[in-house]
Amino acid sequence: MTDTTRFSFRLSALIVLQLWFLSVSASPANRVWIVRRDVENLDEATTEFHQPKEQKVENALPRIYFMEIVSDIRLRYASTKVTSKVANPADKAQEATFHVVLPETAFISSFLMEIDGKVYKASVKEKEEAQTEYQNAVDAGLSAAQVTANARDANQFTVSVNVEPQAKMLFNLTYEELLTRRRGIYEQVIHVSPGSIVPQMSIRVNIFETLPINKITVPQLRGNDIEQSQDLSENEVAKIIRTNETVVSVVYEPTETQQIQSSKDGLQGQFVVQYDVDRSSIERKGGEIHVVDGYFVHFFAPSTLPALPKHVIFVLDTSGSMAGTRIEQTKQAMNSILDQLREDDLFSVVEFSTSVAEWDLRKPYKGLEPYYYNVQLEETTEVSQNTTQLEESFGLYDDIFAYPVTERSIKRAKEFVKTMDVTSSTNINDALLLALKNSQSVQSRLRLTPIIIFLTDGEPTSGVVDKTEILANVRKGNSDDVVSIFSLAFGTGTDYDFLTKISSQNRGFARKIYEAADATLQLKGFFEEVASPLLNNVRFVYNKDGPVHDVTETNVPNFFKGTEFVVAGRIDPDSKLSASISGTGANGSFLFPDIRPLINDYSVLPIPNNSVAETVPAKKSFSLEKIWAYMTIQDMLKKRQIVDDAKSIAAFNSKALNLSLTYGFVTPLTSLVVVKPNSTAATADVRPADGIQPSNGIAYGAPSPIAAYSPNHFSGGIHPFAVSALGISVPYKRPQTTTFVPQLGTTISPIITEHFEFPSFSPVEWISQFEHNVTHVKIPAGNETLDLSWEDELPDIEYDSCTTNRLHHAVCKSIWKCSTVLHESTFVSKELTVDAKAACVIENKYVGVCCDVTNFPELPIDFTTILPELETTTSVDDTSTFTSDP
Repeated sequence: MTDTTRFSFRLSALIVLQLWFLSVSASPANRVWIVRRDVENLDEATTEFHQPKEQKVENALPRIYFMEIVSDIRLRYASTKVTSKVANPADKAQEATFHVVLPETAFISSFLMEIDGKVYKASVKEKEEAQTEYQNAVDAGLSAAQVTANARDANQFTVSVNVEPQAKMLFNLTYEELLTRRRGIYEQVIHVSPGSIVPQMSIRVNIFETLPINKITVPQLRGNDIEQSQDLSENEVAKIIRTNETVVSVVYEPTETQQIQSSKDGLQGQFVVQYDVDRSSIERKGGEIHVVDGYFVHFFAPSTLPALPKHVIFVLDTSGSMAGTRIEQTKQAMNSILDQLREDDLFSVVEFSTSVAEWDLRKPYKGLEPYYYNVQLEETTEVSQNTTQLEESFGLYDDIFAYPVTERSIKRAKEFVKTMDVTSSTNINDALLLALKNSQSVQSRLRLTPIIIFLTDGEPTSGVVDKTEILANVRKGNSDDVVSIFSLAFGTGTDYDFLTKISSQNRGFARKIYEAADATLQLKGFFEEVASPLLNNVRFVYNKDGPVHDVTETNVPNFFKGTEFVVAGRIDPDSKLSASISGTGANGSFLFPDIRPLINDYSVLPIPNNSVAETVPAKKSFSLEKIWAYMTIQDMLKKRQIVDDAKSIAAFNSKALNLSLTYGFVTPLTSLVVVKPNSTAATADVRPADGIQPSNGIAYGAPSPIAAYSPNHFSGGIHPFAVSALGISVPYKRPQTTTFVPQLGTTISPIITEHFEFPSFSPVEWISQFEHNVTHVKIPAGNETLDLSWEDELPDIEYDSCTTNRLHHAVCKSIWKCSTVLHESTFVSKELTVDAKAACVIENKYVGVCCDVTNFPELPIDFTTILPELETTTSVDDTSTFTSDP
């Protein structure tokens, strides 16, 4: 037999073996539970419910035939339950997918599945314990699923399960959150994306308040962008039903025809309910306090106070990565924001790339030098007093680059905005220190509320680049703790945790600005939130530090119009609660000396069982305990961002963890685990899928057993597009007579490609398929687009591991240092498909590729003996497992 003939025979045997494995793994007895986060697309199994009449039952896909979402909002605390029922009309087992998008601030509190009439409920465990329990279940041959909240982006929940032929199953997920008041309204956003037309589809939002609900609107279904040009027209399908002035329900039940009008794939977007309450009865009473069963919640949202004059310093990133759409959207937003400044405000602008500079409106605009390092901060606010150099004067503080809001100054600033251009790197350290120095110069002459709005799309790459050092420098520069820094992270190239820490340590907060067509609206909307400070240095005191316990944050650096501050705590059963609020307002000191609870141990109307139009049954008590627990966990997670010492961080983590476990919340410190007893053959080993790198540094996609699948993986745990860790254990039923018996734990690659040569990788050709400029390329990532540097600046080294095919070994490398990219190939195809899925991110800045460095070993088995033996299979006397290791 020639070598060519021998190879062809081996290859044929291998393909047959591959197909046999696929047929075994598809057995109804082998339920595969896969949990994924940040998935890009739902499985095709969630398409339209009705099959064409000519389609055979055996080819019919699983269908969602019922979906109900019920959200109960009591005192702004929303508990939302999503129920989905799926049917598999086919004569074979198939995979069904349950997918929910969660608000970023929500905690999952319950998840269950009903299969074959049996209910399997998840439990919340500490991360390490959850991983151990999950692994034990897998090792014992049980089906298992594990869901872990991702602290960075905890808004996707997907579970896929094999459904028996002609069977049905039910998914049920509950998540909870405290609604945030912004720009004068509470907004409950429910993401609806079933992926198909659903015959029975309903959403119900029940709102229970103690103050009158004075306005409620239901806008048209929004797209999935965070902020977009909103259609202000009302949703004609939704019904608003008022039970009384404090109880309102919204019912949305679109027919199949109405769903098709939204999209051929069904509803896709956000169902939004907006409302607010009438506070006129408590405006002079210091807010709204409720006490029930030893817990209290205090809502404070004054609306009639005059706004404080402010000094706003805009710190704008004009580094090279802002080129194109980002800088244009920033310009558009700045033009609108400048018009929102009030007459009693002052404003300054610091522009930064490699160098930093304050805008001098008296002179023609001068862009930043491309490569100018080590700016001397002490000299930046000094201006020559030679008045002949000055074009005109704008106000009393021109010499320190702070300008009044006048028609002339705003016009000149807009001219500067129009002229802005991008260049060089990102010097965050010097930009923030210069802005703080500018603020101090103004504060030395005039008392205004100082606010820094810091916009960047990248990480520090010039000047001081050590983030710990930058944090220390900024805190030192703001040592009097007067200035609030609000960080805006533009796009996905930023280190959001770093920006969050900057703001949390300096009286502010961070916000993501998503790179989309509506980014300008996002920037404008954010400024509206902080445009009108009403109070500074607000302090809440309860019982003069008496018998109250575990109170959440009581100090507010700045209180803005249209927002609400909420405090929760515990009080001894026999104690009476009183509170006081102090601060500084536009007219001087501000004080509410003796605030009493609005209602003690009250009852709240429950939800009608069937229809909101029915008679309301008897009242039942409502507990504030869950609100307190939720707020305390959020408070601990925020406080750990502020401190630097390990002991304090551990203490905050410990308290948050204990509460998460006690109240069953899935938080960044806990995981949700569900295990289904199974006495049949071993099933797929499903590992955590939270987008966090496992200990071996490799994150995998979620393929069907054995079949190759190409996820989108980005190295370093930076930003996985679609990440699910999966180790595969394939059930192998051993025949009575065969000479091929894989032993337990045998490692084998079911597809061998070492005999084929694929085209070499060309960085220039690869880049050409994406939008790019001289230095940056835009890589599509699901619903996002990453703007990454593609310059040849990286050494020829291996970064983190990454893979799109379990049969290969790949590492993330510079696109200029890789000759063979890990491609998508099926069996023996020579086609080279190198698209965005082959990309990975290096150092949060550069685009890399999954570089194939596979070194296949020699085959340990003579496959020429396999085919004849497979044909002799008679019956099964045992079940073994072999593992395809990562």
